[in-house]
Amino acid sequence: MTATDTEPPAGAAPTPGAARRPVLAAYAVLTTIGALFFLGSFAYPWTNPEDGTVGAAALPRVAGLLLLLVGLGLIRQEFRTGSILEGDGHVTEEAEHTPEETRAIRRTLVLVIAVMVLTALLIPILGMLPALALMTLYVTAFVEKLRWPVALATSAGVLVVSYLLFTVVLRVPLPLGLFDPAVWSTL
Repeated sequence: MTATDTEPPAGAAPTPGAARRPVLAAYAVLTTIGALFFLGSFAYPWTNPEDGTVGAAALPRVAGLLLLLVGLGLIRQEFRTGSILEGDGHVTEEAEHTPEETRAIRRTLVLVIAVMVLTALLIPILGMLPALALMTLYVTAFVEKLRWPVALATSAGVLVVSYLLFTVVLRVPLPLGLFDPAVWSTL
């Protein structure tokens, strides 16, 4: 028996196999979302006609195109070589989690999705940037269980970087919610 006829040693990475349907489905969802954002962006102008600044179509068109291309690349890779993720053992379901751990993971996933929906509902009230900063604070403090100073710094960093990127650099008009001066001027 030669060395090539033996099984790989324990702990060695498995060899690539056939494409897995759950992985292909996840990549297809990413590709579809990218395509929808890309195609939907054509309903908006690339530049603002008044001053020539970046228009509403720029971000969804570029991000959608990138997500579409990455998704197609991942689908191609999955069909050609299959995917091997570290620790997944090239199986569709991990057997390493106990049923209690699996329930906790699913609860966390549902909770994060609920927080994202709540954030979307808070945008008209608080504005885009404060709502995203609060979501970041919640996820870092309660889901990722980071220490409060780190979670607060991360949330503040998201707020500052988002403000600089969208408001200062791109001059994108974001929803301001209660922080809109027009709201206070009517009182």
